Amino acid sequence: MTLVQALLIALVAAAGQAAGDIGGNVMVNRPIVLAPLVGAILGDLQQGLIMGAALELIFLGVVSIGGATPSDSNMGSVLGTAFAMSMHQGVEIALALAVPIGILQQMVKYLVYFFRATTMHKVEEFAEAGDFGKITRFHFGHCALYVTLYGLIAFVSLQFGAGAMQALVEKIPAIIITGLGAASQMLPAVGFALLMNMLWDNRLCVFLFFGFILSVYLNLPIIAIAGIAATIGIVMIVQDISASRTPRMAAQPDAQSEEEAFFNE
Repeated sequence: MTLVQALLIALVAAAGQAAGDIGGNVMVNRPIVLAPLVGAILGDLQQGLIMGAALELIFLGVVSIGGATPSDSNMGSVLGTAFAMSMHQGVEIALALAVPIGILQQMVKYLVYFFRATTMHKVEEFAEAGDFGKITRFHFGHCALYVTLYGLIAFVSLQFGAGAMQALVEKIPAIIITGLGAASQMLPAVGFALLMNMLWDNRLCVFLFFGFILSVYLNLPIIAIAGIAATIGIVMIVQDISASRTPRMAAQPDAQSEEEAFFNE
C-alpha cells in the first residue's frame, strides 16, 4: 500500500466520522458505502463492494442504546477492508479484522468522551453569559478534533500496522479461516432474516413469494426484480395518494324510503 493510498483511505475514514458526528448521521458512514471507496482506492471496486456488503450484515443491527456504545463500524470496515485487500485476502479476513478493530476504536472513543466531559464546565460558563455562538463553536471544535484524530489513527494504522496484521493473519489456523469463510456465506441469509423480522407484514408477504418465484423459477436477475418491485411500490403509492385525495360523497338519503316511512307511521 502506497503513502497516497493510505492517506486517501484515512480521509475516507475521517469523512465517514464527520458525516456521523457533524453531518447529522446521514448513513454514509456505513460499511456498504465506505468499503467500496476503499476498494476503489486500492484498485478493486468489485472486491470492495463484496466486503462492504458482508461487513454491513455484521453491523446491520448494531445501534447505540442509552450509554452503551457499540463497536465502531466505520473504522472496522475501513481498516478491515484495507488490510484484507492489501494482503490479497478474502471476505473472511475482513470479517475477522473488522470487529476487533471496531472494539479498539470504541475504546479510543471512550477516552475522547472522557476528555469532553472534563471540559463541559466551559459550556456552562458560556450558557450563563448568554454566548451561544461560543457553545456552537465549542461543540463543532470538539467534533473536528475527533475527526482529525480519527483520520490520524487510520493513517498510522495503515502505514505502520500492515506488517503486524500480516503476521497476525499468518498465525490464524486454517480451520478458523475456513469457518469464517462459511460464516461469511451465511451472513446474507441472516441479514435478510433480520430485515424480514422487522418489516414483515401479512398483507405484503405475497410480494416476498412473488420475488422468490421470479428469481428461482424465471431466473430473472436481481436488477430486474428490483425494477419490478419499485414499479409495484410506485403504483401502490400513487393509488394511496389518489384515494386520499378523492372526496367522500356524502350519503344521500333515499327519498322513496322516507316517503314509505312517513306513510307507515
